Amino acid sequence: MAPVVESIYFPSLGHCLDGDELLISWKTAFLGLISYTARSSPAVSALPRRQELSLERFLSDSTTTSLLIRPYQSFHAPTPQTRAAFETRTAAINVTPHPQGRYKLEELIDDALWLSREAKIDEVSALRIVLLEWQSRPAKQLLLGFADEELASLEDVAGGASWTSALSFNQSTLSSRPSTDATVFTAPSPRRIRILQQYLSERRYILKVSELLLLSSVARADTRPSAARGDPAWPERIGKTIINARVAGKSAEAHQKPFVVECVDALQERLVGLEQGSGWFKDDPRPELDAEWGSSLLLELVHLLQIIYLVLDSLDGMTSSTVALVWLRFVSKYAFFDTFQPPFDAQQPLVVPFKSLIAVNTVTMLKLPFSLERLLDAIEHRASPSAATSPSFVEDTAALLEMHELFLSAASACWTTACPAVFAWGILLQTMRELVLSRREATELRQSQRAVESMANVDTSETEAGDSSATETGPSLPARAAYFGRRAAGSDASLELSLYDDVLDRILDASPGDDPIAYLARSAVDGSHVFDVIEDLATGFCATRDDGVDNAGEMGVRMRLVLLELIRCSLEWVEYLPEVVSATLAVLTGGEDVHAAGRLEAPTTAGLDLAEVFLKDHVLLVPKMLNVAYARFPYEPLPFLKLVRALGHATPPPDLPIPPMLAMLESMTTFTQALPRQFRGYDTTREEENVNQIILITELPLFAERTLVRPLLLPARTDEHAMILLSDVRDRDGAIIPRDVRGRVLLESSPPVVQWEYEYSALRYLGRLLHAALPTGDRVESATGQPPERETVIEIITLFATLLAAGDAESGQRMLADASDGLGRDCDVVSIIFELFESEVQQEPSSSSPTGATDLLLSCIHFIHALIPSLPGKVWPLLARSSLLESETSGGRLGTIIASTEMVTGRFGFLLGCVRVYEALVQDAVTNAVVRKRGRKMAGRFAAPDEHGTGVPEKLVQQVLVALSRAMVDVVESSSAWRFAAIDEGLDLETRILSVFDTILRVSYGIDDSPDLRQKVTGPLAFAATYLVEVFLATSAKNLPILPILRIFHDGIRTPDTTLLLRMLHLWTARVRVALGFTTTLLRIRTLRDLPAPYLVAQLLKATPLLARVYVAHQSYQRPVIHLLETITVNVGRDEAQPPPLLGHLGADSAKHFLRVLSRLDRPHDDDDLDVGIWHLLAAVVSGRQQWLAVYVLTGETPRESLHRKKSGAPPRTLAEKPMLRIALDAMNDLPSMPVTRALAMLEFIRHAQDHWPWATADLQTHPTFLTVISDFLGALDADQEVLQLHPTMATPCKIRMAAYVADILAMSLHHGRQRMDVSLARKLLPKISYLVDRAVLTPAYNNSLHGNLRRNFEDRFSGCKLPQFKHTQLRRRPFGPNYFYDLDVASRMLSFDRVWRGIKGEGLAGEFERANQNLSIVESQVALLRSWKLLAVELTNCLPGDTGLQKSVAKMIADCLVSNANTMFPEAIFKDLVQFRGDFAFVLMQKLAEAKSRLPEVTALLGTTWSSIRSSGTNFELALSGGDIGYFRSLLRLLFLGLRAQWDPAGATTDANASTTTSRLQQSSPETLETVLSILDVVVTRGFRDLVAAAHERPADSSPEDLALVTAILQSSLCVPGIDLLYPQICTHMAQQGVARVATTLFSWSDQLTISGDPVYGELAVFMLVELALIPGLAEQLAVDGMMTQLSSARIMTHFQRGVSPLDPNQRLLSIWTRGILPLCLNLLTGIGPVVTRDVGAFLNQYSAQLSLASTHFDNKATPTISSSSTLTSTTAPSTFTSPPTYLTLNMASEVHSLALIHRILVDLTPDTPPQLAWDAAVVREDIEFWLHQPGGRRALRERIVPTSEAERDMARSKPPSSSSSSSGTNVSSSGGSSREGTSIGYESLLEEKIVREMLATERLLEVDSASPSSTASSTGANLGASTSASSATPAASRGGSAGVAGAGGGSRGSSLRRHGSLKMHAMSRSPEGSASFARRRGD
Repeated sequence: MAPVVESIYFPSLGHCLDGDELLISWKTAFLGLISYTARSSPAVSALPRRQELSLERFLSDSTTTSLLIRPYQSFHAPTPQTRAAFETRTAAINVTPHPQGRYKLEELIDDALWLSREAKIDEVSALRIVLLEWQSRPAKQLLLGFADEELASLEDVAGGASWTSALSFNQSTLSSRPSTDATVFTAPSPRRIRILQQYLSERRYILKVSELLLLSSVARADTRPSAARGDPAWPERIGKTIINARVAGKSAEAHQKPFVVECVDALQERLVGLEQGSGWFKDDPRPELDAEWGSSLLLELVHLLQIIYLVLDSLDGMTSSTVALVWLRFVSKYAFFDTFQPPFDAQQPLVVPFKSLIAVNTVTMLKLPFSLERLLDAIEHRASPSAATSPSFVEDTAALLEMHELFLSAASACWTTACPAVFAWGILLQTMRELVLSRREATELRQSQRAVESMANVDTSETEAGDSSATETGPSLPARAAYFGRRAAGSDASLELSLYDDVLDRILDASPGDDPIAYLARSAVDGSHVFDVIEDLATGFCATRDDGVDNAGEMGVRMRLVLLELIRCSLEWVEYLPEVVSATLAVLTGGEDVHAAGRLEAPTTAGLDLAEVFLKDHVLLVPKMLNVAYARFPYEPLPFLKLVRALGHATPPPDLPIPPMLAMLESMTTFTQALPRQFRGYDTTREEENVNQIILITELPLFAERTLVRPLLLPARTDEHAMILLSDVRDRDGAIIPRDVRGRVLLESSPPVVQWEYEYSALRYLGRLLHAALPTGDRVESATGQPPERETVIEIITLFATLLAAGDAESGQRMLADASDGLGRDCDVVSIIFELFESEVQQEPSSSSPTGATDLLLSCIHFIHALIPSLPGKVWPLLARSSLLESETSGGRLGTIIASTEMVTGRFGFLLGCVRVYEALVQDAVTNAVVRKRGRKMAGRFAAPDEHGTGVPEKLVQQVLVALSRAMVDVVESSSAWRFAAIDEGLDLETRILSVFDTILRVSYGIDDSPDLRQKVTGPLAFAATYLVEVFLATSAKNLPILPILRIFHDGIRTPDTTLLLRMLHLWTARVRVALGFTTTLLRIRTLRDLPAPYLVAQLLKATPLLARVYVAHQSYQRPVIHLLETITVNVGRDEAQPPPLLGHLGADSAKHFLRVLSRLDRPHDDDDLDVGIWHLLAAVVSGRQQWLAVYVLTGETPRESLHRKKSGAPPRTLAEKPMLRIALDAMNDLPSMPVTRALAMLEFIRHAQDHWPWATADLQTHPTFLTVISDFLGALDADQEVLQLHPTMATPCKIRMAAYVADILAMSLHHGRQRMDVSLARKLLPKISYLVDRAVLTPAYNNSLHGNLRRNFEDRFSGCKLPQFKHTQLRRRPFGPNYFYDLDVASRMLSFDRVWRGIKGEGLAGEFERANQNLSIVESQVALLRSWKLLAVELTNCLPGDTGLQKSVAKMIADCLVSNANTMFPEAIFKDLVQFRGDFAFVLMQKLAEAKSRLPEVTALLGTTWSSIRSSGTNFELALSGGDIGYFRSLLRLLFLGLRAQWDPAGATTDANASTTTSRLQQSSPETLETVLSILDVVVTRGFRDLVAAAHERPADSSPEDLALVTAILQSSLCVPGIDLLYPQICTHMAQQGVARVATTLFSWSDQLTISGDPVYGELAVFMLVELALIPGLAEQLAVDGMMTQLSSARIMTHFQRGVSPLDPNQRLLSIWTRGILPLCLNLLTGIGPVVTRDVGAFLNQYSAQLSLASTHFDNKATPTISSSSTLTSTTAPSTFTSPPTYLTLNMASEVHSLALIHRILVDLTPDTPPQLAWDAAVVREDIEFWLHQPGGRRALRERIVPTSEAERDMARSKPPSSSSSSSGTNVSSSGGSSREGTSIGYESLLEEKIVREMLATERLLEVDSASPSSTASSTGANLGASTSASSATPAASRGGSAGVAGAGGGSRGSSLRRHGSLKMHAMSRSPEGSASFARRRGD
């Protein structure tokens, strides 16, 4: 072989070793090629488009093509040139050794050189083979056997039994692995054995690939798989390249041998090798390797013979004499291989194909039709031998004579393999002799005529003489011409001598004693029984069926065409004989016995129909075969019925609307019968002509009444039942032959056989025959006096079934109507056949002769199967009444029939027929589900047939399907113990059953989210689906049929590695794939319905050793295994907190090998579907807590390997062994050009890895290009016309979804970067998010018009059905596209009966479904992008809170969210959720702006936008609570609250001590803003509060305290807006009109009754509202006037404070009401009204002296702390009342004391003369504070006492205060006290400590003022109060009674913090904006 340059065939060695490229073996190419050619078949896994392109590139490569041109010489001997090429490839510059032993370069080189020497092939090819073995090692190590722990796991699955015995195998092909040591596997001897096996495999598969390509090139154009697609048929193109290069003589090598000759040389070479042996391992013989060598050579011989056949068959002309002689000499040398036997018994199955091809190729080489035509041409036109180098053998005298000698020798030996060719040669010579003799007679006659004319001097023209001679020579020559469909020439040239005279003379002279030509025929017919041989060939190897799976069936049909042409050419010389008819039937059907195989489909392929070939031959086949059988019917019914059945599938011509055989049966013109013995109603005519013609003088009944009943359908006629008296009753149904019909006596016997010239319908006659066969029938055949024979009945029923299957529904109904005509009003042929079927079912089978016992059952079940598509309405009720199936009252007979007959014979045709009926019934139940729901009624028997079975009750359908499902489950469970005579029957049986199971489950659970299966449109399947789920998803091992499924998985490991038995291979692989898919569907149903953990999951986990090996056993298993593993991973992750490991039952080595295979992804196949499936599996692994496997996926090492490497100090792995995560990250470099489905899967995996394994983010961030690539992808979306939806395509939703995944990944990366204080990524990302900012929050592109019209049109057209009934469930992963949301496949099956579904030019409902799915794909992707963008946007605001540009973008997004929500008016639930989500998103973003204290105009303007959205929605609390849309309304109000907060600066209002008022420090709000605030207070606060309180009383279940808190917070924020004091009069008016104060007081009084689980939350909310109202002076006065305090004290809830409420009271809400409500309310009343209410306030508080006394002890310093500061106080920590000072300190306790101190200070200042005295001890409190803050060790002791009481306080306890706070605290204490005391400069360790200490400091300052001298009190009151509250003090002014300071602090703009003691602050949940808002007391900050 010439040196192989780098190409697709053999890439760079370095790339191959590094794992960047994987070599494509010829086996891989073969499997891909048969998948491509079988893309329309469900039995074969379809070839993805990218894999198809990869395969096309590989096979189109110049190197590959050069090998395919000579596949028999693909490996040449080594030469110096190949050695030089080898050294170049392996040079160090091209490849370097791997440092960690991934590969051993020297070992690979040594193995390649060894193989080159051992196999005598070139070094480069040897190197490629060695590399193929090297890259297949992980898979082969898996297939080597099971480890001990794996066998133990499998035996556990088998219930403790031996795994082999559990699977019903005598000897398992997989057993315990001999050795798990990798060094043994890679040792030289076993390694080189595998290399030799790989070498043999490559030799076989390249021959098979070449054969398939040649077959594609010679197939008819209308059979191309790509014809329907419109793309180039590249297999045909490559095949033609091969033919043109060698066969057509277009090669550049002019001296080369003919292709066939080289093939014959290759055959000879392999035969010699077979005789001599391999010669391998001479020193250490390996018999098993020699056996494999022999089997491989035999397969190569077979494939070479197939290639030779294709070449010979593809020749347009004759076979050359050179080729013919070479072939015949070769086969004659080996006696036509008639006695050929292989050396090993295991090779015996290859003998039949080998001998069959020898026989067929020899006949094909003769080209009999062409040879006969060429012979006629030669005799007519005086043809002479061609001057060509190699003329055809017909033109070569020497070749003819030598070939005759060879054939004569074969005839004398009666070699079976030679007899078809001997017979054909005899036909050729006999035709030659006839033509030559006819020519000689014409010549002699011509010469005598010329002599007479010469003597008479008669001038006669040659033309006239020629015409007369042609007339006088008889019909010989013209007849022979007609034999070929030609017209004989009459020229003088036809009378010249030719070479054939000499040939015939020499042939005849060589055998003077006998006629050698006749001897050839006798030897073939009588000696070798040639027609029996033809039948064996046709039913044997040539019967290869494709089942639509590959072109091998086409080859079988073509071979049978050769045999049919042989039979056709022989009909001129042989008579109509039974063996001829039998051979013809075998050729037509391929021996397809429908009685055994259960098939009714056409036995030929779509491209070449032998029935059409037969019917088009009106010269020989039709007249000499069909017409003869026609003429003998019904006297000899079987030949005619069988011929009609064999021809029944012929395609009708354009002018005939029905199948041609049906048309013939409808109008027959002759009726042949034996006359009844006593019939004499005829007379003879034309006696003088002696033509045996008679005429009826009376009517002749064809049927008579039955007067003697005999057993039904006796096998043969018996004497005791032969004579039956005829009835004189006239047949009133017209089954008679009328008078005056003429006939001809064919056989003068007794009785005579007559052929009547009578036109009748054979269908009608056959229907009456079936009626006569009934046990209850009253008629018999008048000719025989008996019912028809059993075999005749079987053939009639099978014929009806065939004709039903061949035509459409209309022709089938027409046939049944004709056959039923005359049977009576209540009888038809269908009911007759069912009655026959039922009678057979009920009969007890005979155990003595089971063979043939089910033939009638078979024909009936085939008829039922064929009837279902046409008339299902007749099948359902008849099957429901049949005793075949189990019913409520009786058991079914199906099991009995199978056990007593088919299990005995090993042939399961009847069972397979029942499975096909089951399959068809399920298909019908699905297809006609909708039309039956519409309830259309049909009338009449056949005139107006109910073709959809609309009258069938749904309950009946359910009953039949459940009965069949139960029976089929039993079959699946028990079939493993059955013996199948034909293995393909067993494979087909289980494949079909599991496929139907899968269909039932997928259709029942795959559409419509309704939980009740019966309510779905697929309701008829509900009970069957439920039964299957109960059986296979049982939670215990009882009755769980798990072993049959695992047995199929085990068979997957044993998938035959064959290139010959392709049909069996396809059935084998289809069975395994269906079992995998069915198991996957079961587990997905479990997930979908959230069923209890089934026993199946646990067993499948234990069976993962099987699944891992199934994955590597065959290429077509990989996708279904991956899907099953993913489903198992999801299932186990749902059940346990720590799920069992997915690969936990694999041995360590097995797991490693499997993961290495998995890491190759789809290479070298380029299978996108497999690649996507693997990434989905890996995503499930990393997100499903599969720790061991996840670590390997993410790091490329198992945890043990990683630990060992770290301990040994080995360096990290190189890039050649990249982990899956790194592979995915590297692949992202091609993100813009990558297939979108693959990119989606990879991004999903990366996102899950990042979410569930945080340390994986480091890999992402350290990757050199990943983050940049995905960021650029986001940045490029602005320019992508698809994503912008200017030109949407199928990829549009995928790209948007990719953007969502990218946003998720970037958000997580930003989060981790922020934790490391690295925001560089955020800054780089800002310029690239314009698409997300502008479009992510906009309303999705939902086409409301499209969906509205679709819903309306659909429900109007299909009444009783709703559009959501066709919605996909979550059963399967739904890719974006035309089948995304609605199940278009199921809808098409159900709705295609209506022409509106398809419409015209795609404008029907199907097109609308597709467009709706495309639109919803885009909508779904946009929704996902919005959710992901939320995460990314929040992280960006966290990283860059002060970025002005980002703040503007955020403000824009908030406005866009509100506008989009306002414009979203779609009714679908998804948009309600989307509106809520956008509202929450806007709220979170607004929170981020609030945290950043942004005061940009764009931010402050959001208040108006939010209020406009609320006003435009027209919603208030009353409507929201009643309409169920309260969630979104709350979101808007939260936004409104934050929008109000943005109008003022809380920090500025409390920290500026230089300004006199807050208003002077803040910019005055605009009139528009103030008007907006006033509207908010009127609509939201006043009216909203009233509505909410009313709802709390009237509809407590619909109300929520959160809403009242939200209204109160809005009021508080509104009152903080600058300039709001200008609106106080209007506010007071609105509040008074709505009675807000009264409503709040009433709510407080009822709060003890309106509790939520005992929590008086409404009391707290009511007093909070009163606190805020008291801040407004006018309202404060009104509250006082109305006696608000009296009303509060009368509330029952206040009784708790009379007893005292401790910080640890079980009801903490009470303490909050006192501390955050009652006390701040008193402060606000004092501040707003002044001295007038001081005594009222004092009296009010003194009512609760116990509570005041309790507060006096909060700072007690005498108790020893017993609770650590890290603890949290709960209601059970202490009793509800104190009997001793507390030993802890909380923030609430400090706040309560501070508030009381402030009230005490105000009371003293406002009434200095006689201040009201509160019932608490201020002096003790002051002393306690002095101890804690200023005494040595006090602060440390205080810190030990502090205990948090809530989650918020725990957060503060864990948070460190800012450094500025700690450093300034000491200064504040010193200045306030006048001196620096010990402990005051100690810093704060937590925010909680800081807050408590600040409260204590403020309290201390207030009490210090109280102890000062009276002379200094008045002058310093204002300043001290200001300092005590950390607020700006007011300038003292002239006032009454020294209260000016207080008035100044609380009046006017109320800048003092006195008003803020009752204020509320909303705290939103940081991670869940949907959570309830909580409120806390706000002091200063």
